[in-house]
Amino acid sequence: EDEFAFASLERCSTKNGMIYSSSPSMYINFDTMETSVLCAEPNCLHQNNECAAILIGDSPVLYNDFFYYFVSTQNVEETGNGKREYKIKSKLCRVALDSSETEDIVTFTDCKPRDCDGWLIIDNVVWFTGDNMNPKEDEYGNISAANQGGEHYICSIDLDSKKYTNYGCIYDGDKQFEEASYTSSAQISGYFNSKIMIRYEFAESADTRGQDIRHRYTEIMFEFDPETKELKQSELPMPSYVDNDTYVYTDPDNLKTYIINNTEKSEYNIPFDTELYSIYADNKLFLPDYNIWYDLTDMTEHSMGEYDGFNVIPYNEKYILYSDNKFVKLTEEELLALDKEK
Repeated sequence: EDEFAFASLERCSTKNGMIYSSSPSMYINFDTMETSVLCAEPNCLHQNNECAAILIGDSPVLYNDFFYYFVSTQNVEETGNGKREYKIKSKLCRVALDSSETEDIVTFTDCKPRDCDGWLIIDNVVWFTGDNMNPKEDEYGNISAANQGGEHYICSIDLDSKKYTNYGCIYDGDKQFEEASYTSSAQISGYFNSKIMIRYEFAESADTRGQDIRHRYTEIMFEFDPETKELKQSELPMPSYVDNDTYVYTDPDNLKTYIINNTEKSEYNIPFDTELYSIYADNKLFLPDYNIWYDLTDMTEHSMGEYDGFNVIPYNEKYILYSDNKFVKLTEEELLALDKEK
């Protein structure tokens, strides 16, 4: 049976573990809390791209016994008559989990995947946003490029047919602002209620003096339906957390936090700005930046104790806390006992 899988630079979790690090990539099993290198080759030294654990990069997706990852190169080519052209070559690849055998799935040349910011696989179809890298040529013929500004696309790759599809530019309403041509970006925040949630942001002006971070950029959420291929602007604001059937966001003006489970919406008076980042698990809201969590059943506030800034993943009625390459598994009783460390 096919499974949904999502990965980003911040989180590459799987059904019973998590991929972390990238030189080489490591895996921690949440049942045993044992770690291993993601390479099946015997006697491998894990030091170069001949090793699968080096090859799969920063944000691989583990899906149906394969690690999927993107490779992209960009270069400027001489086209004759003194002209130069910016070229992109991207490809989706995979590594077999049991053998480390590699395979190229498909190559495309119109964008560079933004995989570190989030991409996913649903029912054997890969979904990601891609950037045209906004190439700009100066008066001397030099070409520069970056994934900020330019055009941003929603794209798919069917793993059965190996067909690549670019569904076009996500948004062009920012083209009226010159600053947007240097600042815009689009990234997948997650998958909610069968829609791919895409965060699009850009600056309207270079003058951001005196503005806090949330007012420097115009932020718009888009929803893409992978069944109908319909892309539309969402009525939802930017999430601080999104995971399949849960969507968390904050009204920064009154510091109220809203949590949508499927279609049921709940409001909470939480006196912290959770707009930046939060984690929802088992009717608890974790705020790593503030070193606290709330039990939403009774609105009691609790400390994370020594695990200040740690992320949280619920697992089999326990909690995996992690930061960088540090991991610990706690029961709910052990989680509550952290209050004593205040």
